Amino acid sequence: MATTGDKEKEYRHALTSEEAYTLRLWWQRLTLDPPALKKITEAPAYPRGVRATLRRCDTVESVMLTEAFRHLWQALETKAWQKEAPWASRERRIETWAAIAAVASELRSDTFDAPLGKRLGEKRPNTGDTPRMSDLRFQQLLDCHTPEELIRRFRRALKLADNAGVSVVRLGDMVALWEREQRGQYRAEATQRFAFLMSDAYFQARALKPGVGG
Repeated sequence: MATTGDKEKEYRHALTSEEAYTLRLWWQRLTLDPPALKKITEAPAYPRGVRATLRRCDTVESVMLTEAFRHLWQALETKAWQKEAPWASRERRIETWAAIAAVASELRSDTFDAPLGKRLGEKRPNTGDTPRMSDLRFQQLLDCHTPEELIRRFRRALKLADNAGVSVVRLGDMVALWEREQRGQYRAEATQRFAFLMSDAYFQARALKPGVGG
């Protein structure tokens, strides 16, 4: 029988399975209320205010100084990096995960296997054929050049998505993939690259008629 992790592996392009697990658990401890968290793990929630502090950060440097990011990075460095992620220097990995943390902290609910692009292409409630994000803004989302620009635009995109209906793992995976491509580390297959993956999900959702597919 395929597990949740096995199914999700098919859709990950930059994160390892252990990184994905660590990201989701960190997000759950950061975001969920104690009763909901207790159904998932015995690990305690992070103190109140930790998430709010992270959400106020708008640069990777400021994210790195937060308690929330320290929890995430310590878990990753202890469990994942040494054997499974030799693709970048420690400094670049920290920067990548700071951007992931800044973006993921905006998400209020985790919908398994739901990509951000699909959510943005969905029709707004009670607006007929109008997508949550316009085609122009979506193209701008694909054209980020710095981590700060990516953080700002992804946060704006999540706000248009009501900060819900997206997988935290797939969200983090897209940020990590974007970071790799900024260093020139492109996947050989064009269909496995950031812009195509985001666009494919977005325009598939755009093609659905109102009221179809949720």
